[in-house]
Parts: sequence; C-alpha cells; structure tokens
Amino acid sequence: MGITFDTTDDGRDPSGGYRFWFEDEELSFHLIVDDPEEGWPLDKVPAYAIPISRSERVATWELAEKLYDGLDSLRTYLLIAFERGGMPIAANFDIGDDW
Repeated sequence: MGITFDTTDDGRDPSGGYRFWFEDEELSFHLIVDDPEEGWPLDKVPAYAIPISRSERVATWELAEKLYDGLDSLRTYLLIAFERGGMPIAANFDIGDDW
C-alpha cells in the first residue's frame, strides 16, 4: 500500500492483538491484527482492515474494493469483505452459510 502506520508503544493492545493506523487528507486506514483463536473465522483470518475514504473523488466502497482486489491478486491471503452491517459480501474462499 505504500503507507507507514502509526502505533502506540509497540502497537500491542490489552487484548493481545496489534492496532495500527494511518490517516491523511485522503483516507483513514486502521489495521487490527489479533492472535489466531479457535473458531471461525479468526483462525483463518486473524486480521482486519478498515479503510475509510476522506476524498470527494473516491468513495469508501471503491477504496475497499481496490484493496480487496489488490490483496486477492497476490494469491497469499484468505479474504472476507463485510458490509457496514456485518454481513459478508465477498470472500475468496468458501465461508459457508452459517451467518
């Protein structure tokens, strides 16, 4: 992505995960990484990113879609995209119907 994340102390939060963020005039981006837990989906996807566009030219959904497509093209990560209400709207692996 070509951005540098700010952290507090070493980035570790009380839950044992890590929280990083980047903000400028164009976007706000938060990355939260937790230690994998038993159960789905965190045992497969122990990190989540929250991109928020601050630009009048690019909507947040466009920013999120570009991020998803870029990560998916690496063929390294299992990805799930959620809409604001929490429903999954895209995944690059079978997530099943247990929502």
